[in-house]
Order: sequence, then structure tokens, then C-alpha cells
Amino acid sequence: MVIKEAGLSSKSKVYFSSPSQTAKKLYYYPICAGHFFAKKGYRLQRENYDSILIIHIVKGSFTYVLDNRPHTVHDGETVVLNCFQPHMYYTEDAFEAIWVHFRGLNALDLYEELVKNKGNTIAGENAKKIEQVLFQIFYEISGEKPVSEPQNSLYLYQLYTLLASADSEENHGLTQDEVRIQGVQQYIAAHLHEPLSVASLADFIHMSPSHFSRIFKQLTGYTPYDYVLISRLNRAKMYLRQTDLTVSEIAYQVGFNSESNFVYFFTKHSGISPGKFRKLKF
Repeated sequence: MVIKEAGLSSKSKVYFSSPSQTAKKLYYYPICAGHFFAKKGYRLQRENYDSILIIHIVKGSFTYVLDNRPHTVHDGETVVLNCFQPHMYYTEDAFEAIWVHFRGLNALDLYEELVKNKGNTIAGENAKKIEQVLFQIFYEISGEKPVSEPQNSLYLYQLYTLLASADSEENHGLTQDEVRIQGVQQYIAAHLHEPLSVASLADFIHMSPSHFSRIFKQLTGYTPYDYVLISRLNRAKMYLRQTDLTVSEIAYQVGFNSESNFVYFFTKHSGISPGKFRKLKF
């Protein structure tokens, strides 16, 4: 969901998640996640938001205030904040950040243990992996590729372990192929409305189409062609549930060249037409 807030670019997005009672009792669970592009002068101050915030700075500078002292962080650094208490952060420059607010039965204990050992600002060789896991949570709760609440809890605990071992000599980073393929997945998500051929995706990460197809299937379980189609199907379901766009408009928004092709594919893979899917009670 695009967010309209003073100081944020129109590219900024945030998604919300409502946990079950089981998740509240047993798991760590995200309540919202966002990908923000903040402009100079962006500022947020709150009394509380009843959660723990993990925010990773992809580009730019980000300043948070703790004990009345400003702390500025930059590209590749991650900040952990206790938002159950009053908090403030801003930028005097600009920044791109990926973040999640989460809760859980002992989320505060987890936060206090982490800060005791690492502080609120964390940097190190795990930065890229931390960024990737945060994007994974962001995309999962966007509604395009839902996962189970235990899986979300696992992602959040994975973030904690990566942050807790940020200066470890052990290499927790992704392989070069994993980084490339996740980059392709993010590219696909951002360009579903455009033609996406195997050749163009392979060229995006400077691989031959055959090598790219093999690595992609190995790491995702899908061929590139099937992954694009399933991504389009999932995006279409989100539009049907959350917007008033017509079926024809949705077809073109998710990259189909005609409404009839979209309806045929949607019905074949979902067992129900787009129109009937939209009327279902969730």
C-alpha cells in the first residue's frame, strides 16, 4: 500500500498484518513492514507504538534520538528501537530504508538482550543478509505471497540471530547466486506490468538464459516462466481483494496482453473466475 505522509516519497509503501490469537501467544509476529524513501526534513515522533522496530538503512542517513542524544547511522547499518516507549527519528539528508515493527511474548526481553550486547546501532558483515530478510518479511505480508505465522516468526528470530552475531567471523551472508536471484525476484515484483522474458531476466543479472533458468529453479523451486505467472496471479488476487479496478484493468496491471487470457489463466489455476473470486468472503 502506497503511503502518503509528509516527508516521504510516493514510492514509499507499508503493509500491515493482523496476528491470530495463537501467534500472540506463541510466536514473534510482524504488525507492519515498510520500504520508505524519506526526503530531507522527514521526522517522526510518537509516545508509543507498542512494538520493537528493526530498520535497516539501504541508502542515506537516519538519525534517532535516545536519552535525548541524537545518533546518526548510514548505508548498511541497522537500528533496533523500543517503540513501547517514546521515540523519535528523522533525517537531515534523505534515506531509503526497509523496516519491520514486531511483537511477541518476550519481544522486549529479546530487545534488551540484543541492545545489552550490541547497542541500538548494529553494523557488520551480516548487513546484506539482514536487508534481504527484512525485504522477505515485507514481501510476505504484502499479500502477494503469504506464509504461515510460524514462518514469519522464524524470519524475525533469524533477524535477531543475524543482529546478535553481526561481528562474528562466521559467514552468514547469501551466496552470490542467492543475492542475484533474490534481486531478480524483487525486479519481477516491481515490473509485473511489463513483458518479462527469460532472456531479459537473465540479462538483468548478466547470466546466460540456460544457466539462469537452472539456478533459478534450483533456488526457488520454480522455472522463471512459472514464477512470473504465479507472481502475476498473486498480484491479481491482491488487486481483486483490495481495489475497485475492473478485471480488464487488473489484467493489464499484472502483465497480461488481454482480459480473456487473464481470465483463462486465473480460472485454470484458481478453479474460480476473477469475478467470483472477488465476491468471496475472506
